Amino acid sequence: MSNAKIDFLDDHEALGREAIQEVRSDKTDTDWVLFTYESPKSQKIKLGGKGSGGVSELCEHLSADQVGYALVRKTDQIDDSVTVKFAFINFVGEKVPIMQRARISIHKSPMKDFIGQHHVDHTTSSLDELTDAIILEKVQITSGTASRVLDSSGAKQGVTSSQSRATGGSAVTPKKSGDLSFDLDAIKEGFSLIRSDPPAATWMLASYDGPNSNHVVRQATGTGDVAELVAHLKDDMVGYALVRKTEQFEMSETVKFVFIRFVGDNINRMLRARLGTHLGAVQTLFHPYHVALEASTPNEVSEEILAQLISNASGTANKVLDDVAALSIRQQQSTGPTTVRTSGAPGASTPASQTAPKPKPTYGGAPAPNVPKSVSSGHSLKFTDESALRNAIADVRSDATDTDWVLFGYEGGKGNTITLLGSGTGGVAALVSHLADDIVGYGLVRKVDQVDDSLTVKFCFINFQGENIDRMHRARLGTHKGEVEALATPYHVDILASQRSELTDDIVLTKIQETSGTKSRVKA
Repeated sequence: MSNAKIDFLDDHEALGREAIQEVRSDKTDTDWVLFTYESPKSQKIKLGGKGSGGVSELCEHLSADQVGYALVRKTDQIDDSVTVKFAFINFVGEKVPIMQRARISIHKSPMKDFIGQHHVDHTTSSLDELTDAIILEKVQITSGTASRVLDSSGAKQGVTSSQSRATGGSAVTPKKSGDLSFDLDAIKEGFSLIRSDPPAATWMLASYDGPNSNHVVRQATGTGDVAELVAHLKDDMVGYALVRKTEQFEMSETVKFVFIRFVGDNINRMLRARLGTHLGAVQTLFHPYHVALEASTPNEVSEEILAQLISNASGTANKVLDDVAALSIRQQQSTGPTTVRTSGAPGASTPASQTAPKPKPTYGGAPAPNVPKSVSSGHSLKFTDESALRNAIADVRSDATDTDWVLFGYEGGKGNTITLLGSGTGGVAALVSHLADDIVGYGLVRKVDQVDDSLTVKFCFINFQGENIDRMHRARLGTHKGEVEALATPYHVDILASQRSELTDDIVLTKIQETSGTKSRVKA
């Protein structure tokens, strides 16, 4: 329990406790409760609302200049058993003042204690990243039900009708994002062709109907392999694709769906600037899917890469991505629950405070992967000493050294020249001691997770962007993203942070265990 004190407005503490009990009770329809601040300059917490309309109704009470702490009740079904799951949501709007942001690190933990037990937590700054589909997906990933075969309508088998209404299956009507629009009838018809049993198509590609357009149309469908889809990808286009794949594990076959966002290197600059505001609505439309892939060149999309993503997400692969596949897979910046790079199985966990020698990684008998020798073809980054940086990254991956973290950033705090900021032992705490609120830091941390009697090595990529970094430098970070991630690849999870308090050994290990499935217990 946190020792920090929360101040409530008038009688809102009592009202809040009553609302929380309503969400947890089987006798009411209330499925969400929201707490926020009395005003942007106030530290007093008030009851912001409650209701029975799920996450979509909750979002109606949030805005870009607000901070919100919420509890949401979801229903998950495993075979014939229906279970109730709770999600803790921390919403930090993009326009929240810096001083109020600073208070979040102090209030978040006691607010979690006040709200009580929950199975998953979700932090976001965009309403596009807060939907019933995303929260349910996160619940199912944590509980292990997310890898089930989807039925012909696109909904997961065993999901209740109320869930189906909440997530909308493949027919979700996305939130409006600027003037983005869809040719919904044609796109939904494409989904039906892919999701039907037997399928009438194996892939569908949607794109904008012009270089300056915000209207997304269905461009092509096909019955062939991934190479057939790749033939339609051009370097001056943005494409959103859904691909149907079959995964075989032992004697069992399951159907898996992959969402692909392709952003060509030569697209219109104005369109590139708008893509960030479109992503949430597009992902909602394409839900449900099991994994997601981002690519900027056609050779980053292949049968091998998709198969590796799927097997890592489902736990049927026990190898870290090889160098070729790893270089081709870039993670999305949002902590969307569907872009997955992980392996693992349910079991016991190792406390964050436990210090253990580096065990031999479980790479399926293969040696630890080499650090990639080249990054993206854009060559927008320079290095003060590239060899020293790559050697430091290799040290973190090596079983022969105790080095468990490396940190690199920009020479002089800005520009496009990458330099080694530090490496060593001591885990996340040691890495954080090198961070400040006016720098950008990229880190790779090695952690040990325990599944039953087996120790497995997991890697976490950290993207730290201090709140006081130069504005022009912040605007250029997106152009460096692919190259920076390629340097750190392969890794199992990533964390985007803007405050040092958001980075601890416990936070990193918890994210690893939640993603790999070794932490499926209710939080005390």
